[in-house]
Amino acid sequence: MTATAKAQLPPGPKEMKIKQAMNMGYGIWQYLEKQQQKFGDYFTLSLPGQGPMVIISDPKAVKDIFSLKPEQYDASLTQIPMDVGENNTVFLNLKKHQDSRKMIIPPLNTHRLKDRAGVMHEIVTDHINSWHIGDEFNVPRLVGDITLDVICYTVFNLRHGDRKDTYKRLMLGWLLSACSDANFAVGSMIGAKKYRGILNKAYLKRTEKGDFGDGKKGLFPWKQAIDLKVQLADMIRQDIRSIRLRMDSNESHMLSILSRATDEDGNLLDEERVISETVGLLVGGHETSAATSAWFMIWLLKNPDITQRIREEVKESIAAEGGFDPIKIAELPFLTACLNESQRLTPSAVGTIRWLTEDTKIGDAVIPGGASVLPCTYLTHRRKDIFGEDANEYRPDRWLEGNKFSPNEYFPFGGGRRACVGMNQARQQLRIIFAEFARRVTFSSVHAEGDDWPTPRQIGGQTEPDVGVIVKVEEVRAEDTDFPANLTQEKLAQSA
Repeated sequence: MTATAKAQLPPGPKEMKIKQAMNMGYGIWQYLEKQQQKFGDYFTLSLPGQGPMVIISDPKAVKDIFSLKPEQYDASLTQIPMDVGENNTVFLNLKKHQDSRKMIIPPLNTHRLKDRAGVMHEIVTDHINSWHIGDEFNVPRLVGDITLDVICYTVFNLRHGDRKDTYKRLMLGWLLSACSDANFAVGSMIGAKKYRGILNKAYLKRTEKGDFGDGKKGLFPWKQAIDLKVQLADMIRQDIRSIRLRMDSNESHMLSILSRATDEDGNLLDEERVISETVGLLVGGHETSAATSAWFMIWLLKNPDITQRIREEVKESIAAEGGFDPIKIAELPFLTACLNESQRLTPSAVGTIRWLTEDTKIGDAVIPGGASVLPCTYLTHRRKDIFGEDANEYRPDRWLEGNKFSPNEYFPFGGGRRACVGMNQARQQLRIIFAEFARRVTFSSVHAEGDDWPTPRQIGGQTEPDVGVIVKVEEVRAEDTDFPANLTQEKLAQSA
């Protein structure tokens, strides 16, 4: 609803912009809690390189934000300082955004998602089978490695081979470089949209010249990211052209679907548009799962009884289905509740953002055009008036007690017209991963002891533990552990 009252920004801290940005980068949850205690459910932050940001944790206001009309906000101003391409769905407005979501979402849902569940489980199994007692891993990077294998299959239809390995190397290298603290600092100082434009212009110029660079770090933080983006895009471009020569409608991997997609005039999408959407899928599929898994693992390490309950639930499913059915596993109620509770208390994204194009009534406030509004996932998810007096406790059973939390009370993947397009695939793969972790692996970690938690910091737009989550493998149980005896004998006979 367009406002008629005078618009004004809610109060907020008076610290220098750079100081506020530093607090949002390191120790972000504690900083937001401090501001909420001082200013309430609406407060304004001022960060370098962008307009004012209004942080909101009032569910009524969150509902208003998720109900905004497309003309009331400008998605191109989204604060992502990574060159995923300006034609990516996340930056599009109005009808272009609507049409793009219609193209992207179906391949990530419905029967195609179920078809991929078996391969997701195979990938997780391959990883676990390669582990040995005493191996140490950093959980976000470990799960990120698994999800990169899932991405290689989902997007490129690659499970093994040199091309898959090259894709994986370039994707990981580009992600780590593009998401570096240095690149995000530069983007924050000059503005994310302006910085993306500079990076994209350099990438296109280098692509036109056929200058692939050496992929190594240079004097400036953006050098390596541009090198690797040029190399990665060249591989994607080769595959786009190969797909368009075949035009095989039976192919179901994402790159084939995007490469064969057409605009409203029936023309194939521009190659750079396909590359942009592909790179966007990489960022969304990797970073969110890596960050989410880090916090989830800490909750499980600190609550071994919860891990045991997950294992028992998985064992019951195996007994009922006669084996590990990844589709059934991904729908297990207690496992789902455990992940929900982790994403409630320790969400990977602090919130989702809208840049207003006009003065707009949001909840009890009228926010001026040009400002952004951010429904704060972290603060809203810890409200006692929604989740009870034990809102700050990790208690998965709250999700099994008939509670119905609305989309403006619980929104780890955003909401409204711009909810994460890959949330169903992300949920499915994380449930399969952690079901197998609970069933087959015993981990030890310093995080298992005491009440201390690592400090949250922003990495690639996601919130991760500042020290990572280092775990040590204490036991790896056999792949057919908990399988019915007849299936176990059958597998032994096959292996012989």
